[in-house]
Amino acid sequence: MADRPNIIVFFTDQQRWDSCGCYGQYLPTTPNLDRMAADGVRFDRAFTCQPVCGPARAVLQTGRYATETGCYVNNIALRTDEDTIARRLRAAGYEAGYIGKWHLASTGDRWLEMPPGREVVNHRERPVPPAYRGGYDDFWVAADVLEFTSHGFGGHLFDAEGNKVEFAKYRVEFLTDLAVDYLRTRRGDRPFFLFLSYLEPHHQNNHNRFEGPEGSKQRWAD
Repeated sequence: MADRPNIIVFFTDQQRWDSCGCYGQYLPTTPNLDRMAADGVRFDRAFTCQPVCGPARAVLQTGRYATETGCYVNNIALRTDEDTIARRLRAAGYEAGYIGKWHLASTGDRWLEMPPGREVVNHRERPVPPAYRGGYDDFWVAADVLEFTSHGFGGHLFDAEGNKVEFAKYRVEFLTDLAVDYLRTRRGDRPFFLFLSYLEPHHQNNHNRFEGPEGSKQRWAD
């Protein structure tokens, strides 16, 4: 196990660098991220590969430019045969799990022409079939377009069998609970790769504003 460490990716959506204390934010809003930065490596110059959600996610999963994957705008599904980080790690003996927003399993209903080799699929509000999960075949609790199935304080995702996983609490807290539950069930016989994909702080909810946990608005009113 020593030569194959467990890997967890914490992915926050549309988070500015200066919202974090480790990059100069004076309000104590990101203490956990700041501790991780202090104990690890913090990059002073890092730039997104794509300014749009779906294409950026496709690049992260594949290591290939959006022009190569064909996911150059939102609502173009990742090819089912794409070589992803999950597939690479599973081939190396890892267990691959995914929690949260996926945004790579729907194509169609666009003003653009359909990219070559793509079929019209729409899983924005439906379970994502295994073929469209990018190789995360060992654990899956996710929604393709999470803002369509939930809001800041409730909604649902889908498990690996396509069943609804409903929640009625702060969305970030619920996704974190899922990740903690996953970690507690690991037996240690295989290294794991867990991709935890939050939607926040992207303000995609039915209130159309940034939302923090209960009480945070009052705490930071001044």
